[in-house]
Amino acid sequence: MKRFSKLLSSLQLTTIVLTVLVFWFTWGILLAQQDRFDPGFELLNSALVPAWFLQLGSIHPLLKLWLAGLCLGMVVLAVNLVFCSWTRLLKIIRIKLIMPKVFMLIIHVVFGLVVIGHFGSFVLGYRYDSIKLQQGQSFALKDGYVLTVTDVHFIDNPEVLGKSPKELGPDEYHHDANFAEVALIRNGKQVARGRIYFLRPLTCKGIQVTLKRFTPPVGMKGGNRTTRKPGVKLVISKNPVKVPVFVLFPVMIAGMCVYTFMTWRPRGLNRSKG
Repeated sequence: MKRFSKLLSSLQLTTIVLTVLVFWFTWGILLAQQDRFDPGFELLNSALVPAWFLQLGSIHPLLKLWLAGLCLGMVVLAVNLVFCSWTRLLKIIRIKLIMPKVFMLIIHVVFGLVVIGHFGSFVLGYRYDSIKLQQGQSFALKDGYVLTVTDVHFIDNPEVLGKSPKELGPDEYHHDANFAEVALIRNGKQVARGRIYFLRPLTCKGIQVTLKRFTPPVGMKGGNRTTRKPGVKLVISKNPVKVPVFVLFPVMIAGMCVYTFMTWRPRGLNRSKG
């Protein structure tokens, strides 16, 4: 058992796992270049990992193998981090309390929490991608909330919605002037209401509503305009660990800076001591 614990806390295991992950990510990049894996990667961007694995037929088995291997590698790396912190850093601190070592332990702990938070964001909460709604339409969420699009404000010519973003000129589409107004309702009572712009989502009760793009009005074909308003394509997500991760990440960076400052020594000072 002691030998096994020593193996799990070794830097050799860390090096091996990181090397394997580099090659694993390289393999993933090569998979992403092939058209047959596009549906699986697109679904991975719009669904949580458990729901993604449960998809039948639409995802290539080789892509599932790649993601499973990636998750396994990250788990092994996390276990290595825990054992390394426990067997090495705590042992050093027990022998002699040295502040740089204490800071290193804190950084390890915070880094571990950040990793756990990132992993939790893949499996906790929910995510609905590319939800198409018109003004007055609603969409029911898993936790009893209902999202309603109360208004769509679009000042530009709806014909521009048929163009790709690269084809749009600066005077054809105004990001700051076009928005949708949405309301979040639960048990018949309005919980939140606000405007969503491109890259300016609405967040309430941990639920984030993001405007992905506007969609052409229903019935508009070719260059024919209609009096109906454009619709919206939304991304609705709930990530319960997003706030802790955003708080802990700068703490981790600050801890690394403090540790560097505490352990940094000028070259001339080191030579004089030698």
